[in-house]
Amino acid sequence: MKLLDKGVGMLKDVKTYWTKPPEGKYMTFREIFAYSVGGLGAYSIFTMAQALLLSTTNVIIGNTIGIQPMHMYVMYLISVITNIPLTMVRANMVDNVRYKEGKYRPYLLRMGIPTVVISLLFVFTPYKQIGYIWCCVLIFIYNFGLQFFYNFFYDAYENLIHVLSPDSQERTNATAIKSMIYSFSPTVTNFVTPLIADKVANGNMYDLRVYQWLYPFIAVIGVAFIVLVYTRTEEKIVIAKTHPMKIRFFDALREVAKNKYFWIISLAGWLGFLETCTYVILQWLYNYAHLCTPEQYSLITLIRGTAYTWGMVLAPFAIKRWGKKKVLIVTNLFNIFFLALVYPLMGSIWTVLMCMYFNSVADSFILVLNPTIQADIRDYQHYKSGERIDGMFGAVAMIGSFVTMATSSVLPAVYEKYGIFSGNGYENMYDILYDTDILYKLVGVLVILSAVGAALNLVPYFFYDLTETKQKGIIRILQIRAMFEDYGNGVLKDADMTSAMELIRSSKEKLMRGKPDIAALKKNKASRQDLKKAREESEEYEIAEAVVTELERFELEHEKARLEWAKCICEKGIEGIASLDDGSLKRARALPAHTKEQRLTRAEAIADAGLEKRSKKAMLKYYPNGIVPYDEEKERAFCETEKELAEKKSALLKHGGDKSEIRKISAAQKENAREIKAMMLEHERFTRSTKVYHEAKKYVDQAANYARFGELDDMYSVLVNKAPDTV
Repeated sequence: MKLLDKGVGMLKDVKTYWTKPPEGKYMTFREIFAYSVGGLGAYSIFTMAQALLLSTTNVIIGNTIGIQPMHMYVMYLISVITNIPLTMVRANMVDNVRYKEGKYRPYLLRMGIPTVVISLLFVFTPYKQIGYIWCCVLIFIYNFGLQFFYNFFYDAYENLIHVLSPDSQERTNATAIKSMIYSFSPTVTNFVTPLIADKVANGNMYDLRVYQWLYPFIAVIGVAFIVLVYTRTEEKIVIAKTHPMKIRFFDALREVAKNKYFWIISLAGWLGFLETCTYVILQWLYNYAHLCTPEQYSLITLIRGTAYTWGMVLAPFAIKRWGKKKVLIVTNLFNIFFLALVYPLMGSIWTVLMCMYFNSVADSFILVLNPTIQADIRDYQHYKSGERIDGMFGAVAMIGSFVTMATSSVLPAVYEKYGIFSGNGYENMYDILYDTDILYKLVGVLVILSAVGAALNLVPYFFYDLTETKQKGIIRILQIRAMFEDYGNGVLKDADMTSAMELIRSSKEKLMRGKPDIAALKKNKASRQDLKKAREESEEYEIAEAVVTELERFELEHEKARLEWAKCICEKGIEGIASLDDGSLKRARALPAHTKEQRLTRAEAIADAGLEKRSKKAMLKYYPNGIVPYDEEKERAFCETEKELAEKKSALLKHGGDKSEIRKISAAQKENAREIKAMMLEHERFTRSTKVYHEAKKYVDQAANYARFGELDDMYSVLVNKAPDTV
């Protein structure tokens, strides 16, 4: 009966909060539905594109088209290198190009549709008729396109959850729902693929005709569902309304490089590169050892696909109960165990399925964990740097590309050692796996390598300490900072002030009540309900402590020291940048670092001295005869001219206007574009040269805004004491 009541209650909640979020939350049920169901489309396209990306284990490029493993490896290396500048372009676009739809939503269609088109071209190219060299050339060209469009599309959908809500648990719940729904896409695809292969290619899953039948359906479904995400979601970022959403590429790169949590998660991925070695085992046991029929293999893929549902269902509850770190560690331990268990049981495809099933259950938790951890890391980045940086994480992760280039040579070398190479005496080099002695030896090696990879992957997670409580505190601090910044700029709305001031007052009240003694409650054998309540109060106390500490931040010694530096820079003005002392960095490094406060003071002094040095260098390079202020009015004038010329040309083209007049406008547009480009370059130089001044001024202004808290408190008191009809 209780279960039925809960079900009815959930249905009522869906109806009530379909177009408005529940109290204290940010996402409506319509948004969660659109984002989650849209995942069917996104992951349909992901499944298609991922199968075509160059890698050392790609079965379509290797088994189907017949590209040799070492040639694939060389092509893969070139592909990784060419992807580096593309990643930088994507990162800069996400962090600095502004569309009214937000940071990620605009790219769902702009990048999704080209991904589909390239994927279809890939599988419909007649490779047997064009020769081996041209096969390699075309595959590389297609991959160059996919590296940009697919990776951009993938980031846009996966990272969209980071900005749909600042609430970590809400993001976790939405990700879990999305994961449960989108998992139907690869599960169904894996189920129907061997059935299609049986009908059109005599059961050969490596025949290109299989994908020529399958991919057009995927393409149509994918685009249709992506439109749903694009039209029914809204991005939300906790940031001041007047905060400039633009950050230089290298500044963003420098900030992200200081994010310790980013490196922990990245290192885990790099160390676990061997973990995916077993992905091909079930397919090989079916295709080469003939351990089951096509119908049975379809059932096997379907069964294994359902394993991922468990993690999607259980992850939100596990994370809420034990936290992300503990869930990461425990699921990875199970991962290692079930991977290792494959080795003694690989004589039967059904026993292997059992091991791989439970391995997939453990592995499925990461499908929910990874997006929510990545979102938390970006919240932390926003808190530490004061800037909302998203795209640059992908650019810094390029370092991982070089690690991957080195580690990706391992698998081709293993394959070659066991006879998979051109000229091994078989028409298709992989046909050697029909020799079951070789097949089982190679499978055994892959199992061992995979278990080792999983163990290496586990190690960095022990150093991850960004708890759920810390993340909640960070979001509240960002809300307070946004309030002060908007107040200083004269754009603070009553609703935003009310929300932030209520948060501050409730935090002070919680601190006055004190932190519950959970150890004493356990000792006195308190009830589970009392312990649960005490843990919740303890968490709220820690969050309140972070909020009040933020309010009093400029009373701390290291903040006072930095404020003095900032005031000194502001007093010298922009003109004084060229005469900044070159010895500041040396003095900063010589500061004591015995206590926590001293270490913070020293670290900030070193960072600020480095900023002084970079700004001075740019100033002397670009303005040796003195600074020339940037003319923003002139830039706006050129932009207005660009708009006017475009409108005139459009009107003439629409009504069949004079061609000579159209040519004149086109020439004027080109000249205006050159002027805008020159202005942009000048703006970039001015920004680099004066960055130390603007950073110092921003810090001084922030301190001044915090000092006006009393004014805000009085305004809030007046607001809440108004009659209800006037509030």
